[in-house]
Amino acid sequence: MEEKITVARFKKNAIQDWVDAILWAFVVAMIIRNYTFQNFKIPTSSMEKTLLVGDYLVANKMKYFFTEPKRDDIVTFRNPDDPLEPQPRDRFVQILPPIYWSKDKNTFVWHEKKNVVKRVIGMPGDTVEIVNKRVYINGEQYENGHEQFLDPRTFHRGAISRNMEVGLRDNFGPVAVPEGHYFVLGDNRDNSHDSRWWGFLDRNDITGTPAMIFLSVGEGMDFRWERSFTFIK
Repeated sequence: MEEKITVARFKKNAIQDWVDAILWAFVVAMIIRNYTFQNFKIPTSSMEKTLLVGDYLVANKMKYFFTEPKRDDIVTFRNPDDPLEPQPRDRFVQILPPIYWSKDKNTFVWHEKKNVVKRVIGMPGDTVEIVNKRVYINGEQYENGHEQFLDPRTFHRGAISRNMEVGLRDNFGPVAVPEGHYFVLGDNRDNSHDSRWWGFLDRNDITGTPAMIFLSVGEGMDFRWERSFTFIK
């Protein structure tokens, strides 16, 4: 009888140790992911030619704990267009954000807003206007040397295409950037979903800054070795 009790206790202790190890690993992973560094892949061309589709980045998530974003900084942030919780909401049970239980798939789901990368153009208190694709800040034209324009067309103010006000791309504002917010644009100005479309970026949504490209892969598994392990400016 004593032998059975000893074996049962041993199994219980082994299971408890296993669960504790998993929980600690989860806590450490969350700390690293949320407060130090994170890697992710560039999916769109909105930041070309600074960042290319297929660039794998390491983002520094500690920088803006100690300093504020500056004009021309490249920042990573939670996509304002993404839902805060998985949808449809009634099909998911919240366990511990960002972990949910899917009622349909009977499995755990990790859900959080995707990280997006853009460049800070307008600072709190600035007045930003775009006239025929050219950016003006507080009445003065602003260029940083990173912008590119690949579409020869210029949409006039109020132009509509496919039920979308495309004129905002090339003629926008003027708007005043409120405190605690920023106006951000993609370097590939003609193909970027940014502050012209969804508004100002809340300081609280900024998660870090891309620090380095550690790998770059083009179409057809074309490894761009010359871009690998390069720092981002």
